[in-house]
Amino acid sequence: MAVKLRANRPGCDTRDIRMLLSRCDIATFDEAEDLYEEFYPGDGLDPRAVTIVTTILSEGVLQIPKQPGPINL
Repeated sequence: MAVKLRANRPGCDTRDIRMLLSRCDIATFDEAEDLYEEFYPGDGLDPRAVTIVTTILSEGVLQIPKQPGPINL
């Protein structure tokens, strides 16, 4: 997640960031920033990453269906 936020290539990483925010249960900008700073202490998010994350979160968190359990045949 932090690597995608660091790269923050519009168009290339937006979909991945959207999915990873959901998978990591991140629903606020502060949570995303905290996660980023765990991996890159002292570095803040790039302004472009701030825009991408803010836009994604303003559209609502992606709801990913839970995977079904194992199939018994």
